[in-house]
Amino acid sequence: MTDLPRVARIYITGVLAGAVIAGGAGILLAPPRLERLPVATLLLVGATIAQQFKVKSPKHQSYYTTTVFFFAAAVLLHPTYVIVIILAAHAVESLRVRHRWYIQAFNVANFLLCSMAAGAIFGLGELGHGNGRTVLFAALAGLVFVGLNHLLTALVITWARGVPIARAGTLDWENLGTDLALMSVGALGSLLWLTNPWLVPLCLGPLFLIYRSLLVPSLKEEARTDPKTELANMKHWNQLAQAEVERARRFGRPLSVVLADFDLLRDVNNRHGHLVGDQMIRRVADAIRGALREYDVPARFGGDEFAILMPETSLAEAMTVAERIRRGVESIVVKVADGSSPAASVSVGVALFPGHGRTASDLLAAADRAVYQAKALGRNRVCAFADESLRPIRIPAAARREAS
Repeated sequence: MTDLPRVARIYITGVLAGAVIAGGAGILLAPPRLERLPVATLLLVGATIAQQFKVKSPKHQSYYTTTVFFFAAAVLLHPTYVIVIILAAHAVESLRVRHRWYIQAFNVANFLLCSMAAGAIFGLGELGHGNGRTVLFAALAGLVFVGLNHLLTALVITWARGVPIARAGTLDWENLGTDLALMSVGALGSLLWLTNPWLVPLCLGPLFLIYRSLLVPSLKEEARTDPKTELANMKHWNQLAQAEVERARRFGRPLSVVLADFDLLRDVNNRHGHLVGDQMIRRVADAIRGALREYDVPARFGGDEFAILMPETSLAEAMTVAERIRRGVESIVVKVADGSSPAASVSVGVALFPGHGRTASDLLAAADRAVYQAKALGRNRVCAFADESLRPIRIPAAARREAS
Protein backbone atom coordinates (compact mmCIF):
# COMPACT_ATOMS: atom_id res chain seq x y z
CA MET A 1 0.00 0.00 0.00
CA THR A 2 3.01 2.28 -0.18
CA ASP A 3 1.62 3.88 -3.34
CA LEU A 4 -1.40 5.23 -1.42
CA PRO A 5 -1.65 8.41 0.69
CA ARG A 6 -1.18 7.88 4.41
CA VAL A 7 -4.83 8.60 5.27
CA ALA A 8 -5.96 5.97 2.73
CA ARG A 9 -3.59 3.37 4.20
CA ILE A 10 -4.91 4.06 7.71
CA TYR A 11 -8.51 3.84 6.50
CA ILE A 12 -8.01 0.56 4.64
CA THR A 13 -6.21 -0.93 7.65
CA GLY A 14 -9.11 0.13 9.87
CA VAL A 15 -11.68 -1.46 7.57
CA LEU A 16 -9.68 -4.71 7.42
CA ALA A 17 -9.35 -4.78 11.22
CA GLY A 18 -13.06 -4.04 11.64
CA ALA A 19 -13.96 -6.89 9.30
CA VAL A 20 -11.74 -9.34 11.21
CA ILE A 21 -13.28 -8.30 14.54
CA ALA A 22 -16.86 -8.41 13.22
CA GLY A 23 -16.31 -11.77 11.52
CA GLY A 24 -14.67 -13.30 14.57
CA ALA A 25 -17.43 -12.06 16.86
CA GLY A 26 -20.09 -13.41 14.50
CA ILE A 27 -18.50 -16.86 14.42
CA LEU A 28 -18.26 -16.99 18.22
CA LEU A 29 -21.77 -15.69 18.89
CA ALA A 30 -23.55 -17.69 16.16
CA PRO A 31 -21.81 -20.96 15.24
CA PRO A 32 -22.82 -22.49 11.88
CA ARG A 33 -25.68 -24.95 11.72
CA LEU A 34 -25.50 -27.97 9.42
CA GLU A 35 -29.14 -27.75 8.35
CA ARG A 36 -28.26 -24.52 6.50
CA LEU A 37 -25.48 -26.20 4.51
CA PRO A 38 -27.61 -26.87 1.37
CA VAL A 39 -28.66 -23.22 0.97
CA ALA A 40 -25.11 -22.14 1.80
CA THR A 41 -23.81 -24.37 -0.99
CA LEU A 42 -26.30 -22.95 -3.50
CA LEU A 43 -25.40 -19.37 -2.58
CA LEU A 44 -21.69 -20.18 -2.74
CA VAL A 45 -22.03 -21.54 -6.27
CA GLY A 46 -24.23 -18.63 -7.36
CA ALA A 47 -21.93 -15.97 -5.88
CA THR A 48 -18.80 -17.55 -7.35
CA ILE A 49 -20.33 -17.65 -10.82
CA ALA A 50 -21.79 -14.13 -10.60
CA GLN A 51 -18.45 -12.67 -9.50
CA GLN A 52 -16.93 -13.69 -12.82
CA PHE A 53 -19.37 -11.57 -14.84
CA LYS A 54 -18.34 -7.97 -14.32
CA VAL A 55 -20.11 -5.17 -16.15
CA LYS A 56 -18.12 -1.98 -16.63
CA SER A 57 -20.06 1.24 -17.04
CA PRO A 58 -19.05 4.13 -19.35
CA LYS A 59 -17.94 5.96 -16.19
CA HIS A 60 -15.44 3.16 -15.54
CA GLN A 61 -17.39 1.82 -12.59
CA SER A 62 -17.81 -1.92 -12.15
CA TYR A 63 -21.03 -3.75 -11.36
CA TYR A 64 -21.46 -7.31 -10.11
CA THR A 65 -24.69 -9.20 -9.58
CA THR A 66 -22.96 -10.86 -6.63
CA THR A 67 -24.84 -8.45 -4.33
CA VAL A 68 -27.90 -10.67 -4.70
CA PHE A 69 -26.12 -13.71 -3.26
CA PHE A 70 -24.10 -11.87 -0.60
CA PHE A 71 -27.22 -10.21 0.77
CA ALA A 72 -29.22 -13.42 0.68
CA ALA A 73 -26.42 -15.15 2.58
CA ALA A 74 -26.38 -12.35 5.17
CA VAL A 75 -30.11 -12.80 5.74
CA LEU A 76 -30.37 -16.59 5.68
CA LEU A 77 -27.05 -17.87 7.03
CA HIS A 78 -24.82 -17.68 10.05
CA PRO A 79 -21.64 -15.56 9.79
CA THR A 80 -19.30 -18.49 9.15
CA TYR A 81 -21.11 -19.40 5.94
CA VAL A 82 -21.25 -15.74 4.87
CA ILE A 83 -17.50 -15.35 5.34
CA VAL A 84 -16.75 -18.50 3.34
CA ILE A 85 -19.03 -17.41 0.48
CA ILE A 86 -17.48 -13.93 0.20
CA LEU A 87 -13.93 -15.25 0.43
CA ALA A 88 -14.55 -18.02 -2.10
CA ALA A 89 -16.16 -15.72 -4.67
CA HIS A 90 -13.26 -13.25 -4.56
CA ALA A 91 -10.64 -16.01 -4.43
CA VAL A 92 -11.92 -17.57 -7.65
CA GLU A 93 -12.01 -14.14 -9.30
CA SER A 94 -8.39 -13.48 -8.28
CA LEU A 95 -7.32 -16.57 -10.23
CA ARG A 96 -8.57 -14.90 -13.40
CA VAL A 97 -8.06 -11.18 -12.70
CA ARG A 98 -5.08 -9.82 -10.81
CA HIS A 99 -5.75 -6.88 -8.49
CA ARG A 100 -3.43 -5.27 -5.98
CA TRP A 101 -3.73 -7.31 -2.82
CA TYR A 102 -5.15 -4.45 -0.75
CA ILE A 103 -7.91 -3.77 -3.30
CA GLN A 104 -9.14 -7.34 -3.13
CA ALA A 105 -8.74 -7.40 0.66
CA PHE A 106 -10.71 -4.17 1.01
CA ASN A 107 -13.52 -5.48 -1.20
CA VAL A 108 -13.77 -8.64 0.92
CA ALA A 109 -13.71 -6.66 4.17
CA ASN A 110 -16.29 -4.22 2.83
CA PHE A 111 -18.77 -6.99 1.98
CA LEU A 112 -18.09 -8.75 5.28
CA LEU A 113 -18.92 -5.61 7.29
CA CYS A 114 -22.05 -4.95 5.22
CA SER A 115 -23.20 -8.55 5.54
CA MET A 116 -22.63 -8.63 9.28
CA ALA A 117 -24.61 -5.41 9.72
CA ALA A 118 -27.46 -6.57 7.46
CA GLY A 119 -27.61 -9.98 9.14
CA ALA A 120 -27.79 -8.39 12.60
CA ILE A 121 -30.63 -6.08 11.57
CA PHE A 122 -32.63 -8.89 9.94
CA GLY A 123 -32.07 -11.00 13.04
CA LEU A 124 -33.82 -8.34 15.12
CA GLY A 125 -36.86 -8.70 12.86
CA GLU A 126 -36.96 -12.45 13.40
CA LEU A 127 -37.28 -11.91 17.15
CA GLY A 128 -40.80 -10.60 16.67
CA HIS A 129 -43.86 -12.09 15.00
CA GLY A 130 -45.64 -11.41 11.73
CA ASN A 131 -44.71 -11.43 8.08
CA GLY A 132 -44.96 -7.65 7.88
CA ARG A 133 -42.24 -7.23 10.48
CA THR A 134 -39.98 -9.70 8.62
CA VAL A 135 -40.43 -7.85 5.32
CA LEU A 136 -39.81 -4.49 7.01
CA PHE A 137 -36.56 -5.63 8.60
CA ALA A 138 -35.46 -7.32 5.37
CA ALA A 139 -35.91 -3.99 3.56
CA LEU A 140 -34.09 -2.14 6.35
CA ALA A 141 -31.24 -4.66 6.25
CA GLY A 142 -30.98 -4.20 2.49
CA LEU A 143 -30.79 -0.41 2.77
CA VAL A 144 -28.03 -0.71 5.37
CA PHE A 145 -26.16 -3.27 3.24
CA VAL A 146 -26.18 -1.08 0.13
CA GLY A 147 -25.69 2.23 1.92
CA LEU A 148 -22.74 1.03 4.02
CA ASN A 149 -21.13 -0.69 1.03
CA HIS A 150 -21.26 2.46 -1.08
CA LEU A 151 -20.16 4.73 1.75
CA LEU A 152 -17.11 2.62 2.56
CA THR A 153 -16.20 2.53 -1.14
CA ALA A 154 -16.72 6.28 -1.57
CA LEU A 155 -14.43 7.03 1.35
CA VAL A 156 -11.58 4.88 0.04
CA ILE A 157 -11.87 6.52 -3.39
CA THR A 158 -11.88 9.96 -1.80
CA TRP A 159 -8.78 9.38 0.29
CA ALA A 160 -6.89 7.25 -2.22
CA ARG A 161 -7.45 9.52 -5.22
CA GLY A 162 -7.89 12.86 -3.49
CA VAL A 163 -11.30 13.63 -5.02
CA PRO A 164 -14.38 15.05 -3.24
CA ILE A 165 -16.72 12.37 -1.97
CA ALA A 166 -19.50 13.71 -4.21
CA ARG A 167 -17.34 12.95 -7.26
CA ALA A 168 -16.37 9.44 -6.14
CA GLY A 169 -19.31 8.11 -8.16
CA THR A 170 -20.51 5.41 -5.78
CA LEU A 171 -23.08 7.70 -4.12
CA ASP A 172 -24.78 8.62 -7.41
CA TRP A 173 -28.45 7.68 -7.60
CA GLU A 174 -27.80 5.62 -10.71
CA ASN A 175 -25.15 3.58 -8.90
CA LEU A 176 -27.16 3.24 -5.71
CA GLY A 177 -30.32 2.35 -7.63
CA THR A 178 -28.61 -0.53 -9.40
CA ASP A 179 -27.45 -2.15 -6.18
CA LEU A 180 -30.80 -1.48 -4.49
CA ALA A 181 -32.49 -3.35 -7.34
CA LEU A 182 -30.06 -6.24 -6.92
CA MET A 183 -30.59 -6.19 -3.17
CA SER A 184 -34.35 -6.35 -3.72
CA VAL A 185 -33.94 -9.54 -5.74
CA GLY A 186 -31.77 -10.99 -2.96
CA ALA A 187 -34.32 -10.01 -0.32
CA LEU A 188 -37.17 -11.49 -2.37
CA GLY A 189 -35.27 -14.74 -2.85
CA SER A 190 -34.51 -14.92 0.86
CA LEU A 191 -38.14 -14.41 1.88
CA LEU A 192 -39.29 -16.96 -0.68
CA TRP A 193 -36.77 -19.46 0.69
CA LEU A 194 -38.17 -18.96 4.18
CA THR A 195 -41.73 -19.57 2.96
CA ASN A 196 -41.49 -21.89 -0.05
CA PRO A 197 -38.02 -22.70 -1.46
CA TRP A 198 -39.53 -24.02 -4.71
CA LEU A 199 -40.48 -20.45 -5.62
CA VAL A 200 -36.88 -19.16 -5.45
CA PRO A 201 -36.09 -19.91 -9.15
CA LEU A 202 -38.62 -17.21 -10.04
CA CYS A 203 -35.96 -14.68 -8.98
CA LEU A 204 -33.69 -15.73 -11.84
CA GLY A 205 -35.81 -13.84 -14.38
CA PRO A 206 -35.48 -10.40 -12.71
CA LEU A 207 -31.79 -11.08 -12.03
CA PHE A 208 -31.17 -11.82 -15.71
CA LEU A 209 -33.06 -8.68 -16.76
CA ILE A 210 -31.03 -6.50 -14.38
CA TYR A 211 -27.80 -7.98 -15.69
CA ARG A 212 -28.87 -7.31 -19.28
CA SER A 213 -29.89 -3.75 -18.41
CA LEU A 214 -26.42 -3.13 -16.96
CA LEU A 215 -24.96 -3.94 -20.37
CA VAL A 216 -27.07 -1.35 -22.21
CA PRO A 217 -25.06 1.80 -21.26
CA SER A 218 -21.81 0.08 -22.23
CA LEU A 219 -23.25 -1.05 -25.56
CA LYS A 220 -24.50 2.47 -26.25
CA GLU A 221 -21.10 3.89 -25.37
CA GLU A 222 -19.35 1.42 -27.66
CA ALA A 223 -21.69 2.38 -30.51
CA ARG A 224 -20.66 6.05 -30.29
CA THR A 225 -17.01 5.73 -29.32
CA ASP A 226 -13.88 5.18 -31.38
CA PRO A 227 -12.35 2.00 -29.87
CA LYS A 228 -8.72 3.01 -30.43
CA THR A 229 -8.84 6.42 -28.75
CA GLU A 230 -12.08 6.32 -26.71
CA LEU A 231 -13.06 9.63 -28.30
CA ALA A 232 -16.45 10.06 -29.94
CA ASN A 233 -16.82 8.53 -33.39
CA MET A 234 -17.93 10.45 -36.48
CA LYS A 235 -21.62 9.50 -36.26
CA HIS A 236 -22.02 10.52 -32.62
CA TRP A 237 -20.03 13.74 -33.12
CA ASN A 238 -22.19 14.74 -36.08
CA GLN A 239 -25.35 14.24 -34.03
CA LEU A 240 -24.02 16.42 -31.22
CA ALA A 241 -22.71 19.02 -33.65
CA GLN A 242 -26.06 19.39 -35.41
CA ALA A 243 -27.82 19.89 -32.08
CA GLU A 244 -25.24 22.45 -30.90
CA VAL A 245 -25.36 24.37 -34.19
CA GLU A 246 -29.13 24.58 -33.89
CA ARG A 247 -28.82 25.83 -30.31
CA ALA A 248 -26.20 28.41 -31.32
CA ARG A 249 -28.50 29.61 -34.14
CA ARG A 250 -31.54 29.85 -31.88
CA PHE A 251 -29.84 31.80 -29.10
CA GLY A 252 -27.28 33.69 -31.15
CA ARG A 253 -24.31 32.12 -29.36
CA PRO A 254 -20.78 31.55 -30.69
CA LEU A 255 -19.59 28.08 -31.67
CA SER A 256 -16.35 26.86 -33.21
CA VAL A 257 -15.22 23.67 -34.91
CA VAL A 258 -11.59 22.58 -34.89
CA LEU A 259 -10.17 19.96 -37.23
CA ALA A 260 -6.70 18.51 -36.53
CA ASP A 261 -4.83 16.32 -39.00
CA PHE A 262 -1.91 14.24 -37.72
CA ASP A 263 0.99 15.07 -40.02
CA LEU A 264 2.82 12.31 -41.88
CA LEU A 265 1.10 9.36 -40.16
CA ARG A 266 1.71 7.27 -43.27
CA ASP A 267 5.45 7.84 -42.96
CA VAL A 268 5.36 6.72 -39.32
CA ASN A 269 3.46 3.56 -40.29
CA ASN A 270 5.82 2.77 -43.17
CA ARG A 271 9.00 3.40 -41.23
CA HIS A 272 8.13 2.08 -37.76
CA GLY A 273 5.08 -0.12 -38.27
CA HIS A 274 1.37 0.25 -37.59
CA LEU A 275 1.72 -0.58 -33.88
CA VAL A 276 3.83 2.52 -33.39
CA GLY A 277 1.40 4.49 -35.55
CA ASP A 278 -1.50 3.34 -33.38
CA GLN A 279 0.41 4.32 -30.26
CA MET A 280 1.03 7.76 -31.73
CA ILE A 281 -2.67 8.11 -32.57
CA ARG A 282 -3.60 7.32 -28.96
CA ARG A 283 -1.06 9.82 -27.65
CA VAL A 284 -2.43 12.50 -29.97
CA ALA A 285 -5.93 11.75 -28.67
CA ASP A 286 -4.66 12.11 -25.10
CA ALA A 287 -3.04 15.45 -25.96
CA ILE A 288 -6.28 16.71 -27.48
CA ARG A 289 -8.31 15.51 -24.50
CA GLY A 290 -5.92 17.20 -22.08
CA ALA A 291 -6.10 20.54 -23.87
CA LEU A 292 -9.89 20.80 -23.90
CA ARG A 293 -12.49 22.07 -21.49
CA GLU A 294 -15.08 19.84 -19.89
CA TYR A 295 -17.86 20.73 -22.34
CA ASP A 296 -15.82 20.46 -25.56
CA VAL A 297 -16.47 17.32 -27.64
CA PRO A 298 -13.47 15.66 -29.32
CA ALA A 299 -13.84 12.92 -31.91
CA ARG A 300 -11.71 10.81 -34.20
CA PHE A 301 -12.96 11.00 -37.76
CA GLY A 302 -10.56 8.75 -39.60
CA GLY A 303 -7.08 7.36 -39.54
CA ASP A 304 -5.39 10.67 -38.84
CA GLU A 305 -8.20 13.24 -38.45
CA PHE A 306 -9.67 14.59 -35.23
CA ALA A 307 -12.57 17.01 -34.84
CA ILE A 308 -13.44 19.13 -31.81
CA LEU A 309 -16.82 20.75 -31.23
CA MET A 310 -16.47 23.85 -29.05
CA PRO A 311 -19.78 25.41 -27.90
CA GLU A 312 -19.80 28.96 -26.52
CA THR A 313 -16.40 29.60 -28.09
CA SER A 314 -15.25 32.59 -30.14
CA LEU A 315 -12.67 32.33 -32.90
CA ALA A 316 -9.90 33.75 -30.72
CA GLU A 317 -10.70 31.29 -27.91
CA ALA A 318 -10.80 28.38 -30.33
CA MET A 319 -7.45 29.43 -31.81
CA THR A 320 -5.95 29.49 -28.33
CA VAL A 321 -7.16 25.96 -27.59
CA ALA A 322 -6.01 24.80 -31.03
CA GLU A 323 -2.53 26.15 -30.38
CA ARG A 324 -2.52 24.35 -27.02
CA ILE A 325 -3.37 21.13 -28.84
CA ARG A 326 -0.61 21.73 -31.40
CA ARG A 327 1.99 22.26 -28.69
CA GLY A 328 0.79 19.24 -26.74
CA VAL A 329 1.14 16.99 -29.77
CA GLU A 330 4.50 18.49 -30.65
CA SER A 331 5.81 17.48 -27.21
CA ILE A 332 4.86 13.80 -27.61
CA VAL A 333 7.80 11.44 -27.23
CA VAL A 334 7.41 7.78 -28.25
CA LYS A 335 10.54 5.62 -28.16
CA VAL A 336 10.73 2.89 -30.80
CA ALA A 337 12.88 -0.23 -31.05
CA ASP A 338 15.85 1.50 -32.70
CA GLY A 339 15.94 4.15 -29.97
CA SER A 340 14.59 6.95 -32.13
CA SER A 341 11.46 8.98 -31.46
CA PRO A 342 9.21 9.83 -34.44
CA ALA A 343 8.29 13.49 -34.69
CA ALA A 344 4.66 14.23 -33.90
CA SER A 345 2.76 17.27 -35.16
CA VAL A 346 -0.71 18.29 -36.28
CA SER A 347 -2.01 20.78 -38.79
CA VAL A 348 -5.07 22.44 -37.29
CA GLY A 349 -7.94 24.30 -38.93
CA VAL A 350 -10.55 26.40 -37.14
CA ALA A 351 -13.99 27.52 -38.33
CA LEU A 352 -16.54 29.77 -36.61
CA PHE A 353 -20.34 29.69 -36.69
CA PRO A 354 -22.02 31.39 -38.48
CA GLY A 355 -19.32 33.33 -40.35
CA HIS A 356 -17.62 30.25 -41.85
CA GLY A 357 -20.66 28.00 -42.12
CA ARG A 358 -24.25 27.73 -40.95
CA THR A 359 -24.44 23.94 -40.66
CA ALA A 360 -22.22 21.33 -39.03
CA SER A 361 -21.12 19.99 -42.41
CA ASP A 362 -20.31 23.51 -43.67
CA LEU A 363 -18.21 24.20 -40.58
CA LEU A 364 -16.34 20.92 -41.05
CA ALA A 365 -15.67 21.78 -44.69
CA ALA A 366 -14.37 25.21 -43.69
CA ALA A 367 -12.14 23.74 -40.98
CA ASP A 368 -10.87 21.16 -43.47
CA ARG A 369 -10.00 23.95 -45.89
CA ALA A 370 -8.08 25.67 -43.10
CA VAL A 371 -6.17 22.43 -42.45
CA TYR A 372 -5.03 22.45 -46.07
CA GLN A 373 -3.88 26.04 -45.60
CA ALA A 374 -1.83 24.96 -42.60
CA LYS A 375 -0.29 22.07 -44.52
CA ALA A 376 0.50 24.35 -47.47
CA LEU A 377 2.46 26.59 -45.12
CA GLY A 378 4.62 23.69 -43.90
CA ARG A 379 2.43 21.77 -41.42
CA ASN A 380 2.54 21.90 -37.60
CA ARG A 381 0.59 25.14 -37.33
CA VAL A 382 -2.88 26.55 -36.67
CA CYS A 383 -4.94 28.36 -39.30
CA ALA A 384 -8.46 29.73 -39.34
CA PHE A 385 -10.65 29.51 -42.41
CA ALA A 386 -9.95 32.44 -44.73
CA ASP A 387 -12.44 31.83 -47.55
CA GLU A 388 -11.05 32.08 -51.08
CA SER A 389 -8.08 34.26 -50.21
CA LEU A 390 -6.15 31.25 -48.87
CA ARG A 391 -4.46 33.64 -46.46
CA PRO A 392 -4.35 31.93 -43.08
CA ILE A 393 -5.35 33.80 -39.98
CA ARG A 394 -2.49 33.39 -37.54
CA ILE A 395 -3.05 32.95 -33.84
CA PRO A 396 -2.80 36.29 -31.99
CA ALA A 397 0.32 36.90 -29.92
CA ALA A 398 -1.72 37.27 -26.72
CA ALA A 399 -3.42 33.96 -27.39
CA ARG A 400 -0.01 32.32 -27.99
CA ARG A 401 1.18 33.43 -24.58
CA GLU A 402 -2.01 32.15 -22.95
CA ALA A 403 -1.70 28.78 -24.72
CA SER A 404 1.81 28.31 -23.46
